[in-house]
Amino acid sequence: MNAPDLETAIRLLSDAAESGEWLTELPPASKPPSIPEALAMQEVLVQRLGGPVAGWKVVTDAPSGLSMWGAMFARDCFANPAKVDGTMYSPMGVEGEIAFRFDRPLERRAEPYSRSEIEAVLTAFPAIEIVSSRFVSYQDTPPLDRVADRMSNGGLVIGEARPDWRDMDLSKLRVTLTCDGVDILDRVGGHMRGDPMLPVVEFIHTVQAEKSFAVGELITAGTLTDLTFAKPGQHYTVEFHGFGRVELTFRNTVGNG
Repeated sequence: MNAPDLETAIRLLSDAAESGEWLTELPPASKPPSIPEALAMQEVLVQRLGGPVAGWKVVTDAPSGLSMWGAMFARDCFANPAKVDGTMYSPMGVEGEIAFRFDRPLERRAEPYSRSEIEAVLTAFPAIEIVSSRFVSYQDTPPLDRVADRMSNGGLVIGEARPDWRDMDLSKLRVTLTCDGVDILDRVGGHMRGDPMLPVVEFIHTVQAEKSFAVGELITAGTLTDLTFAKPGQHYTVEFHGFGRVELTFRNTVGNG
C-alpha cells in the first residue's frame, strides 16, 4: 500500500475518532492488505490521536500465528464499577476478560522471555472490555480494517487485582454475565485459546526485541463471555467466581444515571 493511501486511511479513522461520526468503510485503495500493514497503520493513527496509551488488547491470528494488538488509551480506562456515556462507545460491545498489569518492568530482550519470567512481573485482574468501532457496522467491517482501528477497542473497566492469581487455573474459572440483574451467560472457561495467558506470552514474544514494558501498563487478551451488544441505560456485571467481579453501566446521556 503506497503512502498516499495510507495517509487517507489514517486521516479518515482519525477524523471519525475525534468527531464521533463513524465511517461506512475505508476506500478500497486504502484498506490494509496484511496484518503487518494494518498494525503499521494503527501505530501512526495512535500517534495522530495523541494517546497516552495505557495498554493493549491482544489476540493471535489462528491461520497465520501472527499476534495482533490494539492500543487502549488511558482516557478510556475506568475504575470498577464504571458508568460511561453510551453515546461515546457505539456499538457498546461488552466482553468479560481476564487482564494483566505490569507490576515490574520488562526490558527489551532479543531472547524470548519464558512464561514464568513473564508471569513474575504481572498481576491478573477481572475486566470488561468495551468494544467500540469507528465504523458504522462492526460486523461488516473487514478484520484487517478493525486492526487498523485499534482492534475496535473502546475502553476497559478495571477490577480488583488478584496477587494470588498464579495459584488459579484461569482456563477453568466459572464466569457469569448478567444484564440488569438477569443472567445471560453462565459457564466454565470460554476463552478461545483456553488459557488467557497464551496470547499475552505470544504478544510479548512478538514485540519484546523492540519494546519494553513499564510498571502499570495493561494487557487484555480475549473474552471469556463472547461479545454482547448493550443498549443505553443497561447495567452489566461479569462475575468470575472465586476471582473477582466487575460492573459497567452505559448511561443514556452524559451526566445521567
